[in-house]
Amino acid sequence: MASMIRQRVLAVLLLVIGFLALALSQAFPVLDDLPTLAKSAIAVAGAASTLTGVWLWFRKTPEGSSPQTTGDDGR
Repeated sequence: MASMIRQRVLAVLLLVIGFLALALSQAFPVLDDLPTLAKSAIAVAGAASTLTGVWLWFRKTPEGSSPQTTGDDGR
């Protein structure tokens, strides 16, 4: 159970980082002074962070399985 909570907290953190990186790369004119490679790196890092956060959020924990996954419905 603790690993699931840790996994969800890390997923939320990565999603927030990814959202901020993508918003920063698109919305703020401050980045106009940066080279194109730096802007691309920020966008790629934001997308990778977001995808990793989504993967962690939906990942199943290997420890213990629910009755739905084992086929044991309690009858």
